[in-house]
Amino acid sequence: MNIPYLRLNNQHISEARFSKPEDIVKWMGAIQAQDYLGSLWAIGLRLKNKSESDIEASIKNKKIVRSWPMRGTLHFVAAEDLRWMLQLLTPRIIKRSAGLYRQAGLDNKVFTKCRKLISAALRDGREFTRNEIYAVLERAKISTVDQRGLHILGHLAQEGFICFGPRKGKQQTFVLLEEWLAPSKIPEREESLTRLAITYFRSHGPATINDFAWWSGLTLSEVKTAIQIAGSKITEEKVNGQSYWMLSQSKEAKSSQNVFLLPNFDEYLVAYKDRSAALDLKFMNHIKSSGNGIFTSPLIINGRMTGIWKRSFEKDKVSIETNSFAPLSKSSITGIGTAARKFGKFLQMPVKLTGK
Repeated sequence: MNIPYLRLNNQHISEARFSKPEDIVKWMGAIQAQDYLGSLWAIGLRLKNKSESDIEASIKNKKIVRSWPMRGTLHFVAAEDLRWMLQLLTPRIIKRSAGLYRQAGLDNKVFTKCRKLISAALRDGREFTRNEIYAVLERAKISTVDQRGLHILGHLAQEGFICFGPRKGKQQTFVLLEEWLAPSKIPEREESLTRLAITYFRSHGPATINDFAWWSGLTLSEVKTAIQIAGSKITEEKVNGQSYWMLSQSKEAKSSQNVFLLPNFDEYLVAYKDRSAALDLKFMNHIKSSGNGIFTSPLIINGRMTGIWKRSFEKDKVSIETNSFAPLSKSSITGIGTAARKFGKFLQMPVKLTGK
C-alpha cells in the first residue's frame, strides 16, 4: 500500500474530480484556512479549471463558509455542514479556553454584552470587518487589545453566533450566521460522529485513529465509536503492524502528474498527527530551517516534501521561486513547470518561474 499516493488521490490532488468549490470542501470535510489566500489555492488545486475568483464567488454565494469549527483553527466547510460541526466539536474547545478567557478578563457577562452589540451592528445583512467590529466594542468600553478582540470573535463564532462573510476589498468581514446561512438540520450526536469519520477517512485516508483524533479534536474513545458505527463503509489495513483506515473503495491514483505546489498549512500535511509518510528524514534539517517547517508551502514530488516554494507579484505577473532540498530530475523540473502554470491559471496571471 502506497500511503502517499493514496492520500494524493483521495484528497483529489493527483486527480481533480470536482468542478464546484462546495463539492470538494464537502468531500474533504474541512480545509484548514488560517492563511486565507493559501486556503483559496488549497481548494482550487483540487478542482477542475477554477480560478481564485471562482472560490471567492462560492463564499459570496454562501456555498462555503470560513469559521473556527475545529481545533480552534480557521477552516472552510460546506455551508450546510457548519452548524452540526460546531455543535459536535466546539464545546470542548470553549471549555478548554476558560483559563485563557479568565486571563483576558472575559466572562459570560462580557460575552453577552458583545453579542448584543455585534447583533445590532450586523443585523439586516450588514458585513463588518474586524476593525469595524472592534470599533463597535471599543465605543462600548470593551477593550479589544492584547488579543481580547480575537478571543471574542473566535468564541462567538464557535458558539455559532457569527461567521466570516465575503471580503470587503482586501479585508475579511463578519456576518450573523443565522442570517447568512439557510437553516440546516442538526443530526444526532452519533450520526454526526459517524458522518465526520466517514468523511475524514474517505478524503484523508489511509490514516490512523490518532490522525483522525488530531484533525477533529475528538477523543480516542469517540473516534473508536465512530469507526465502529461506520462499519463496512470504511476498511482497515495494516502496514508494518500499524492500522490504517480508509474508504473501502479507495485506490491509488494513476495520474501522470507527480509534482505539486501546495499552499502552506495544506491538508496533505497538516491533517495528520503522524506526517512521516510525506516527509523524508534526510531532509528534516532543511524543513526545520524553512520558516514554518512542514507548514511552509511545500514542493511535493512523488508524494514527499522535497522542497519549498513561495510566490510574489511583479506588475502583471506572479513570480514563483522554488527551493529544492536535492538535485531535481528532468521530469521533476518539467513537473514543476506544469504545476506553476496551473497556479498561474488559478490566479489568471502569467507566471515567472525561478529557483532550483
